[in-house]
Amino acid sequence: MSEKKKFTLYAGSVALCVCTAVLLHYVSVADPYLESACRLLRPFIYIGLYVVWAISFRKRIIQKEIRRCLTAIAAMMIFWMFIRMCKFEISDEMPTAWRYAWYFYYIPMLLIPTVSLYLAFYIRQPEGYKLPKRRWLLFLPALFLIGIVLTNDMHQLVFTFPKGKLGEVSSYKTGVYGYGRGYYIVIAWELGCALAALLIILLRCRKIKNKKMGWLPFAAYGVAAAYSIAYYLDLPFWKIVSKDMTATLCLLFALIIESCIQSGLIPSNTGYAQLFAASTISAQITDQNGKCIYQSQGSEYIAPKIAKQVIQRPVMSENGIRLSGKPIWGGYVLWKENLSELQEILKELEDRKEELKDANLIEEENLRTKKQVEKLSVQNQLYDKIQKQTARQSTLLAKFMEAYAMEENEKERKKILGKIVVIGAYIKRRSNLILIAEQSAVFPIRELELCFRETIRSLEWNHVEAAFVTSLDEIRSEDAMQIYDFLEAVIEESLEDLSAFNLNLKRRDEEILMSLSVECKTNLQKVAGRYQAYAEQDFDGAWLLSLVLKDESIWKLSAGISDHGSLDFHFSDIAVYDSAHL
Repeated sequence: MSEKKKFTLYAGSVALCVCTAVLLHYVSVADPYLESACRLLRPFIYIGLYVVWAISFRKRIIQKEIRRCLTAIAAMMIFWMFIRMCKFEISDEMPTAWRYAWYFYYIPMLLIPTVSLYLAFYIRQPEGYKLPKRRWLLFLPALFLIGIVLTNDMHQLVFTFPKGKLGEVSSYKTGVYGYGRGYYIVIAWELGCALAALLIILLRCRKIKNKKMGWLPFAAYGVAAAYSIAYYLDLPFWKIVSKDMTATLCLLFALIIESCIQSGLIPSNTGYAQLFAASTISAQITDQNGKCIYQSQGSEYIAPKIAKQVIQRPVMSENGIRLSGKPIWGGYVLWKENLSELQEILKELEDRKEELKDANLIEEENLRTKKQVEKLSVQNQLYDKIQKQTARQSTLLAKFMEAYAMEENEKERKKILGKIVVIGAYIKRRSNLILIAEQSAVFPIRELELCFRETIRSLEWNHVEAAFVTSLDEIRSEDAMQIYDFLEAVIEESLEDLSAFNLNLKRRDEEILMSLSVECKTNLQKVAGRYQAYAEQDFDGAWLLSLVLKDESIWKLSAGISDHGSLDFHFSDIAVYDSAHL
């Protein structure tokens, strides 16, 4: 079943449950037992929905902190519905219990928007990121307001009651009690936190995945705000629409959060099935019974019986294909590895041993075969090194390619394609620098210039003007890669609004100085800090960045005659370039 059909099915099921709960509110039954059952069924329908919703976060939300915040919000909605159910089951002869159950409403009413604001600060942050401890101060106003509500009987700052009516349940009906200053502060905090959370999420979102649903969070917020005002004013129209404030506000807030997830404002684990299917790796994911759930493009069907065997021990086929597996949450992952090349080498080794046994050349042939194996090992290590040092850009490239495939707007597709070209050029040239560095610690500056030229050509897709000037003859491989990494980091950070840059590379005494002038609106202080570079803005708004690299040095020996007639030796530092210069 496709993702779209699944979403339609889930949305339809939720709508059916909500409609059932709403109809039960208006059903009037003569039998008191049946009426009581209908009254209790309504909150249990909502509680069941929120329980299922909370469980779904475990599968859909990857980032741990965001998942914890969303689960906490769902738990508070469940608590709210439970308190509401308990309140209406309390007898009129227990006004104090009835009143405090009503006061308890404001615990989730104040905490849900506060946790939402806390959640917003985690959007687009890396895995493992922890907010500064001072952010916990956000909960202090909410906790203070909760204390004010729970102690309302002492001061009546939130709800006011006619004199002598505090102990009567009838006085808690709208129109009999009034609102104090504290009530307006509570409402302002709720609406303010919710709106601030929405705006922060919107500002941190780079691209809305589903533009058709991008307006829905704000529309739901507007309805929630309008409903709160109408409820306060006791407008009859809104009572006809929904008398149940708790159920309405919980549903609206859940709609706000779910629409943020579906539109991509809150990152979620969606589209993974298509990505896995397009993968060139021969792999598949199964359930706990070995039944295939997701399968890559190049993989073949594996029977459930074989899948369970593979989990215990890898299986090797006659053609050199090894089938391996590992357990994951909810099932297993299986993959194939082609070891035929290695098997051919081992077989060749055995054959050569037999052929050269009588010719007394076994050791020589063994050595040659061993070198071949070592060569393959070195090649694999070099590949792993390239993959590790360009892992971030590879991930970014895959993300842009997925976005390019999903985008329908031709202008946006061209913009994404420009980003793909820039990232692709960097991966190509950075890999080439790693290969050169394996052969020599120092190489001509023209290799780094080739990197600059290709990067500048790739930026033409993005309408960026660029130039560079170098006055070096040769450079250490480590310095070259650091300079190129810094340039790429600056370009990636400012690519959205980058218009031009100019690069100057020169030697100053025993240092290499990289000067970079960048015309963009993006703040480059953070990226400069990562590379311990200096950054400032001139009066025109352009960024001036400087990266200073120290040269490696060796000792230079000089000798002279001291004042006392003895021979003195002196050592000083000189820059290391190449043996031809020494």
